[in-house]
Amino acid sequence: MTPKRRPRRRHRDAQQRPHRIVTRFNAAERDEITAAAEQREQTVSRFVATSTLAAARGHSSARDPQDQLDRAVDTLVSARAHLARVGNNLNQIAFAFNAGGQVRPADLDATLGAVRAAIATVDRTAYQLATRAAGGP
Repeated sequence: MTPKRRPRRRHRDAQQRPHRIVTRFNAAERDEITAAAEQREQTVSRFVATSTLAAARGHSSARDPQDQLDRAVDTLVSARAHLARVGNNLNQIAFAFNAGGQVRPADLDATLGAVRAAIATVDRTAYQLATRAAGGP
């Protein structure tokens, strides 16, 4: 469950990029490129630039480091929101228990399962970011 966000621009250089390459597409090609950029939640310019540079460098455009970082950040943001909802559920359970009420084991099991799943998501994403930073696969 990845949150929808505004597409991000390419990483900025300290100086403006002075070189421009102009290319032309027919309507069908433009629509195909626009749809692919929207699917990857990128601007059309960023999609064209990163895809072209990846091809020129002999890499898959799916391995764009900034795109991978954006997706990891989106995953962490989503996991954080999920953990906040789970924390709210835990607070409600604790309030009911402290008020002398009974806690249903099914509620507690479901909440703890959600905690474990969210923590596992955070752990996987953090590991991916750490291996990427260390130059891993």
